[in-house]
This record gives sequence, structure tokens and C-alpha cells, in this order.
Amino acid sequence: MTDELEDQMVAKAEELTEQKKGPEAVAEATELAELDPKDAIVWFVKGKAHYIDLQFEEALACFSKAAEIDRENAQVWHMMGYALISLDRLAEAEQALEYVKAIQPENAEATCALGICQAMANKQKEARGNFELAIAMNKPLAVAMMEHFNEKFVSISKETAAGTKAMIERVLETIKLVR
Repeated sequence: MTDELEDQMVAKAEELTEQKKGPEAVAEATELAELDPKDAIVWFVKGKAHYIDLQFEEALACFSKAAEIDRENAQVWHMMGYALISLDRLAEAEQALEYVKAIQPENAEATCALGICQAMANKQKEARGNFELAIAMNKPLAVAMMEHFNEKFVSISKETAAGTKAMIERVLETIKLVR
């Protein structure tokens, strides 16, 4: 396969993923992985396609394959963290996101995602610290992520500890007062 053809297929799979066309993105990325199975980017793209199609086990398998090929790619570990959170494998997600934070300390999204993971694991002190770091790095992004987390998970979950719910609400209220 030519590099140009591969680039076109990657672009097409990425576009379908961005458009949230999961089945089509998975089909395109699967064809790409069959043509070039030794390329970490191919597995990363396929993992993202599975992720937006809510196929978290398959996404995790693809991100793991990408990480085997390119261990130091922070994007791979970042998305692996999201897949692990979606599978409620919080200890592993925390490790993946800690790795991203270690190699990209300025990555506000990964830092906030780490805080979310820690909040879900009822590690309030660690979560608050990472939320504060993420807010300092990129307040609009951190606020949007935390509000989404609060709306889609914390406020509707019967399993979330009351202390965790209160901590998230306090952090969001504090941010709103400081805006």
C-alpha cells in the first residue's frame, strides 16, 4: 500500500469518527488495519472508531496494539484511559492517564480526565488536585469536561458516593464564582 493511499484511508476513518458514524468508521479502520497491521496510527484510528461506536473492549484492544507498537505515544495512552474508564477499570485507567500526565504535564484534558477517574474511584483528594491543575492550565476545557461528567455521570448515578458528588459540585461552584 502506498503512503498516499494509507493517508487517505486514515483521513477518511478520522472524518467518519469525527462525524460519529461509528459502523462506517469501524469498517474503514478495519480495512486499514488489515492492509497495514504494523502501524500504530492505524490501530489508534481503529480504536477511536470502536470507541465512538461504544465498543469499548474492541477499542481497548486496538489501543493496546497501538501501544505495543509505539509505547511512548501519549494520545494512545490517553484514549486507552478513556476506554478503561468506560469499562469501569478505574485503577488501570488511572495508570494510563498518570503516564500521559507524566510525559505531557501541560495536557489539561488528560489531567482533568485523571481527576474524573479518581473521583469515580472515590479518591477525592487526588481528584481535586488534578481538577485544580487542569483548571489552571485550561479553564474552559476543564470546566466543560467537569460539567459534562457531572451531568452525564455524577448527578444521575445512584452509586456515586455522596462525598464525591458534593466535591464535584463544590469545585464547579467555586469555578463559577471565580469566572
